[in-house]
Amino acid sequence: MADPGKTDTDQLLAGVRVLDFCRDLSGPYTSMMLAELGADVVEVEHPVTGDESRSWPPRLDGIGGYFATINRSKRSLALDLKHPDGVAVALDLARRADVVMESFTPGTADRLGIGLAAVRAVNPTVVYYSLSGYGQDGPWRTRRGYDPILQAMSGHMSVTGEAGRGPVKSMVPVADLSSAVYGTASILGALYRCARTGKGQHIDMSMLDVMVSMLTVVAARHFLTGEVPVRSGTENPQRVPSAAFECADGRYLQVVPNQRQWPAFCQALGRPDWADDPRFATPTARVENSEVLQAQVRAAFLAKPAADWEHDLTEATVACSPINDLAEVFALDQVKHRGLVGSFDVEGVGEVPALTLPFRYSDTPARIRSRPPMLGEHSVEVLEEIGVSADRIRALLSGGVIRQHQGEGVAA
Repeated sequence: MADPGKTDTDQLLAGVRVLDFCRDLSGPYTSMMLAELGADVVEVEHPVTGDESRSWPPRLDGIGGYFATINRSKRSLALDLKHPDGVAVALDLARRADVVMESFTPGTADRLGIGLAAVRAVNPTVVYYSLSGYGQDGPWRTRRGYDPILQAMSGHMSVTGEAGRGPVKSMVPVADLSSAVYGTASILGALYRCARTGKGQHIDMSMLDVMVSMLTVVAARHFLTGEVPVRSGTENPQRVPSAAFECADGRYLQVVPNQRQWPAFCQALGRPDWADDPRFATPTARVENSEVLQAQVRAAFLAKPAADWEHDLTEATVACSPINDLAEVFALDQVKHRGLVGSFDVEGVGEVPALTLPFRYSDTPARIRSRPPMLGEHSVEVLEEIGVSADRIRALLSGGVIRQHQGEGVAA
């Protein structure tokens, strides 16, 4: 497996240097994506505790699964940012970085001495990325923003769940991960501009902004009708009969026939009369008569098991899918073919499975470059690269400003 500190010239971000002060999930996931696109990412952690997620379960022989999932392919620098010498080291690294990332509560980076102004003073062309729950300005700038809070605050939970029942949080941390994807896109755009113009800029990424922007068609319905959308489970109230239907074997099949597929859908269900029934013939008519139609479709699906319906509807080119659990997902031939599960090696543990990134560049592939680092595993290496003398490194180590881990693995 590649050394994360070495340039992979066949990768998209070869030669890009990222200094990452982020913690928790969204920021580290962003920097991991940059790392697996080829950037050299130096992750700065507290020299004693490291990133808090190192200790979160599940764990395997000392591996923090949560930390490992979002921090592979990086290097770890254990650095005390509350010590003046630690701040000096951070600014030395920032001077040479293309991207500096932080996810502190707004104002904290400035108090530590590594805020936008301090970094720009040593590196005017830097892309400085600030991630927070609510943004760098506004009345809520210092409020804590965690994924479940942002799912609730943004309205996502209000439209997630079954009709007539309470709101539901997505088990997939959509606020964290969506902010990471938006963050990666924003950094790539800023790097492109910097390459063209030589100008850096500040990116103010708010998780609330991201979640509100993702409301898209749900928000459009509210804007255009004045209605407040409610929970409708697997059903799409604007696209009937897009829903999950129980089959004869108790399994559910999610079905989404469009207008072009509507006659084929009716034929496959043994109800060709629906295609010409004025109550169901058009998308608008089906929405207006959804209660009647949904009842008839539910009754039809109870006639056969899910696998038979999936076969028949797929043959009829109607979009459908069983509702798979994760074991079934990772057994899918298409998931295997696309290489969505990779691995990294850990001494004493062996190969640890991991999800790969979904980027499919023809010439600059994304790849898992290395296992997640031990806390402070690369501290000395990183300082040597920027010209810090051996005597100075020994003084920083003895003073507890940096920490160098000895040994292999990914535990703290």
